[in-house]
Amino acid sequence: MRLVAPFGFYGSGNIGDEATLLGFGRLIERFGGSIGVDVASSDPSHTKRVEPAFRYYQYVDGIMGLPAKLHAHMGAGYIIPGGTPLMDNLGDWPLLSLGGMLQHAGNWGKPAAFVGVGVEQLRHDISRQRVQEQIIPNVMCWSVRSVHDRDRLLDLGVAPELITVAADMAWLLDPADPAYGRKVTQRLGLGGRPVIGVNINAEDHMVEKAPRLFTELAAGLDELVKSHGARILFLFNEVREGETYDQAAAELVRSLMSRKDAVLMGPTDYLTPQEMMSIIAQCAMTISTRYHFCVFSALQGVPFLGIRRSDKVSDLCRDLGWKAAVDPDTATGADIASTGDRLLGDPAADLKKLADKIAGMRVRAEDNQIALEALLQAMRGVGMQTWVRHAASRVGQKLGGGVR
Repeated sequence: MRLVAPFGFYGSGNIGDEATLLGFGRLIERFGGSIGVDVASSDPSHTKRVEPAFRYYQYVDGIMGLPAKLHAHMGAGYIIPGGTPLMDNLGDWPLLSLGGMLQHAGNWGKPAAFVGVGVEQLRHDISRQRVQEQIIPNVMCWSVRSVHDRDRLLDLGVAPELITVAADMAWLLDPADPAYGRKVTQRLGLGGRPVIGVNINAEDHMVEKAPRLFTELAAGLDELVKSHGARILFLFNEVREGETYDQAAAELVRSLMSRKDAVLMGPTDYLTPQEMMSIIAQCAMTISTRYHFCVFSALQGVPFLGIRRSDKVSDLCRDLGWKAAVDPDTATGADIASTGDRLLGDPAADLKKLADKIAGMRVRAEDNQIALEALLQAMRGVGMQTWVRHAASRVGQKLGGGVR
C-alpha cells in the first residue's frame, strides 16, 4: 500500500520538523514493510539523509505540485504526518495550501488523515471557515499531540469519535549519542563552565505581544553568567535567515547583553535532529521558545526553561507537569535568572519526574497507530469503481456537464 504525504514542510529548514519525520518512520516500521510512503520535501536530499526509509519528491506549493503518477495512483491515501498544520499565526500559510490539497483528496475519493499533529487556537474567521469547509469534511480521522489539541478540534466541529489523543511522534526517538556534540563544544572552546543552550525566534505575533522579551532575556542571561560563570551558546533549530528566525533573534539578544564575552553562536548548518540533540546533551540547561527544542532537551535529560510563545509549548509543559516555564509577555529578567538558578543548582528531582513523564509520552506516541490503521483500512476500500466514479465527476464538472 502507498501513502502520499503531500504537504512539503519537511526540508524547509526546521530541525524540529525532521524529528517528527523520524518518528513517523518509526511508526511505519511497525507495519513490517507493507507500506510505502512518498513524501513531499522542500529539500529531498536533506530529508533523505535524515530518514532514508521514504521516497521523496520536490515540493511545489499547491496541489499542482503533486506528481501525476501519485495523483493518479488509485489506492493511495493522503497523510499529513506531524507538525502544526492547523494554525494561522503566520498568515494564510499553511491553511490555504492544505485546504486545496484536502479538497483534491475528497474530489478524487482518496481517504486522508492527520497523524500526530498539533492544533493552535485560530485567530481569524477566514481560518475557521477554511478548516470547516475545506479540511474537516475531507479528513476521515485525526491523531493529535495532546488533549488540548483535541479540544480545539472539537471547537472547530470535528466529531469526537474521529480523534485519538496521542503524542508528538518525536517522542519515539532515542537520546542521541553525545560524541558529535562534544566535538562541537570542544571546537568552540567550551569546557569547565556550565553551558546554557538558548534557542529563540522572533515571530511577528510574539514580538507584538511581548516587545520586552528580548531585553528581559538578555538581562536574565547576564545574571546567570555573573552568578554561575555560565557560557551562553545560541543554537538554531530553524536555520533559515530572516528577521523572524533564530539567528536574527540570537543576534538581537546578544546585542542587548552586557556580557557579550560569554556568548557563542552554535553551528548554522542544517543539522539532523540527532546532531542537535547531541549538542544539547552538552548543556547544563536550555532556554527556548520552540516546541521541539524543548522536546529534544527533555529526551536528552537536560532541564529546560520553556518560553510559552504558542499553544504547543504551553501544552507541552502541561503534559510534562513542567513548572520551569514563563510567558513571553510577563517574563522578567529576574524570573529567568531565578528559574535558571534552580535548574543549574539541583535539578535531580525535576529530572526524575521528567523521566517518568517521558515514558508516558512514548506510550502515547504509539497511539498514532490508531489513526494510521484507520486510514489504511479505508484505503483497502478504495477500488477501481470508486476512483473512476470520482474521476468522471471531476471531468464532468470541468466540461460544464453539471455532474455532481
